Order: sequence, then C-alpha cells, then structure tokens
Amino acid sequence: MWKKSFLVFALVALMVGAVFAQSITFWTTEVESNRMQRIQALATIFEAQTGIKVNVVPVQENAVFKRFIAAKAAGTLPDIMEAGIEPLVLLGSEGLMDTQLNAEVINHFGDVYTGVKRLMYAGNGGYYGIPFHAWVQGIWYHKNWLDAKNLGAPTTWYNILEAAKELNDPAKGVYGFVLPKKADSYAEQVFTEIALANGARPFDAKGNVTLNTPQMIEAFRFYKALGKYSMPGFTTVLDALNAYLSGKAAMIFYSTYIMDDIAVSEVQKKRIHSFDPQLVKNTGFANKMMNIRTTSYGQVVGLGILKPSKDKSDAVKFAEFLMTGDNYIYWLHMAPGGMNPTRRSIATNPKFLDNEVLKRYGAAKIANIIAALDNVERFDFYNGKVVTKMSKLSSNFVIGKAINLMFANNWTPEQTAEWAQKEAERVLKSQ
Repeated sequence: MWKKSFLVFALVALMVGAVFAQSITFWTTEVESNRMQRIQALATIFEAQTGIKVNVVPVQENAVFKRFIAAKAAGTLPDIMEAGIEPLVLLGSEGLMDTQLNAEVINHFGDVYTGVKRLMYAGNGGYYGIPFHAWVQGIWYHKNWLDAKNLGAPTTWYNILEAAKELNDPAKGVYGFVLPKKADSYAEQVFTEIALANGARPFDAKGNVTLNTPQMIEAFRFYKALGKYSMPGFTTVLDALNAYLSGKAAMIFYSTYIMDDIAVSEVQKKRIHSFDPQLVKNTGFANKMMNIRTTSYGQVVGLGILKPSKDKSDAVKFAEFLMTGDNYIYWLHMAPGGMNPTRRSIATNPKFLDNEVLKRYGAAKIANIIAALDNVERFDFYNGKVVTKMSKLSSNFVIGKAINLMFANNWTPEQTAEWAQKEAERVLKSQ
C-alpha cells in the first residue's frame, strides 16, 4: 500500500541523516501531535532529497499574529508559513508576503482551482498566499428522493425551493430542509452563499454597510420562503446533521466535514446510533448556488513565502514539494473531507481516493464536491482585500440575529434588512 511505502521512506530518510546545508523555518497551524508527526516526516524526506533542513514550528491558529509580531522584532520570522487565509492576506497587505513568488508556485502547477486563487489575489499578477487545502460548504441532499420526483439538482434558488416544497412532509416527520434559525455563525455561513448568489454583500467597495439593498432584501425573502419547508424551531447545525443522517430532512447546508458522518459506520452511529450503508451512495452535493450569479462558500488554508526570507528559493522548493504527488496526499489525509486539494489533478488522483472515507464516495462524486472550489467566496474577502469590518459583524452575530428575529417576530424581509442595517451601523460605531 502506498501509505506504508511512504512511511518506510520517511524512516529510511531519518536513518540516512541530513546533508549539512542551508535550512529554512516553516510555521504551521497544524499543532496536534499526530499531524505534527506527518509534517516532520515530510520535512525529513525533503531534507533527504534536497539537503535543505526544515525547522518545523507549530503555532496555534489564534496566536499567529502575536507570534508574528514577536518574531519580527527578534528577527526570527519564518521563511514560509501555513495558515488560514485571514492571516496570509492581512500580512500580505502589510507587504510581508512575496506575492510574486507565491504566484510562481501557483503558475508552476497550473491546475489550482479558480475560486481559491481569487480569494488570495493581491493584484498585479501576485498572490498573498498559495492555496493549499480547503473545505467547502453547500447543500447535501438525498439524491434518490429528488430523482424519484424528477426534481432538478438543488443548485438554483428555484430548484432548491421547489425540492424543499415537494419533499416536505411534516405529518411523517420529514422536512424539506433544516435551515439554521438561531443567532449563530452557522446561520451567517448559510446566508452568505444565498446572498452572494444574488449579488448581495454586507459592504460595498467603499466600506459602506449595504444590508438593506434590494438584492439583500431578496436574499432574506428567499431564506424566509425556504423556512416554510424547514424543521420547526430555532434549529442548529447539530439539528441539521442529525436530521439528515436519520432521514428526517431532504436537504441541509453543511461543510465537507460531514463526509465521514455519512460514509463511516462508526462515526454515524455516534450521531444517531444506527447506520445506513446506502446513504453515501444516495447522497448528492450541490457544489454551487445560482440565482443571478454563481457562488459557493468555504474556507481556504494557504502557504505563504515571506518577503523578508533570505532563503526564498528553498522556500519555493518546499512549497512545491508539499503540493506534489504523494507528499501532498499524505498531508491531505490528515483530515479527509476537511482538507481538500486545491489542485484539480490531485482531486482525481487514485492515491488521494485511497482512503477509508473518500473511496466510499468514488472518483466522480469526490471531483464534483471539490469542484466547489472554482466558485468559493466569502463576505470577509473582496477584490483581494480583507473586509475587516466584517469580523465585527460576525463576532456580534448581526446576520444570525437578523435571521433569528425574522422568524421569531415574523418580520418581513424589508423589516429584517432594515434592522440588520441599523444594527450593523450601531455595532461599528460602538467599537
């Protein structure tokens, strides 16, 4: 099996030892011990192949900025780092990322998904980071239920609403949807994709709050209409997951972290105490949403080569090493479904599919899921810039509260949008 061969090679490399040469420092936010073991194995193989030693430094995700400030003052910045899109773009906007070298790596592969590249674009052909892996969120649905009623895939507003209406059967304890109605981040994530499909954003290019525009009102209107065919109550992400697994919901919004819940008996039984072996076969994934435009939602983790590095060529070699063949797959298998490749060719690589979770979906279905990365977008990144004000709205659950109040008070979409507009303005003035 290729994994065993990979680990044997890592062990041999450890015994051979390193050729004493230059070294680079690599920061990673994958701090768990089992993940660090994999990263250290990769660093050892890289050293054996190139003579370049990699000093792997684990950094807690929420401590990246604090550590970065201290390292900059001490002159100990890394040569390359792995982190979420937020720190990479923010540090890049301060001139600390080598945007042209990042672009060279992206262009070297030539098959990086369009959406993830767009999120890290810095202008002038450069990138704040190299998209490394990602998860996506969309609609997971009982494909066999939709097929039985000749319903189209739930990728358009019309199809989504039509399927929810047709499959909603409360008398039998089955609902067309489980839609988040609680004032939390899950509600904001779901609403993000809906709003972006209608060309609506919380801020315009000048930073003005735009939560009461006609496009945003229509997004709230669609959300409320979908709520008619959703499980009653102020449902949460766990309600959605459990309802889908137990056959009580035709469709739910969820990230690719659901993949083992659907496919693996031991995992599914922890949720609902039973296992449906046909569920993975009968599950479909809507990898995009369309109304007046096409979009998807997700999170991207990238590699960034730092401008102050004195060993940039070695950092480039390491970035390319990590995103090539078996090395890349070995990293991604730390979290199957949660870590999806940003390279199209890897998504269809048989070795990538040689995994307990992924092989149960099959090559075509996996490729369809990961293709969501072609259209991935977020509220907090727009035209190569971080929308810093968005973090204040998110931390105060402005959108989640608006959705919660819309259902709790039976507000119209117009009332909901106006409340959200005023609440966003109040939050921004108070902080």
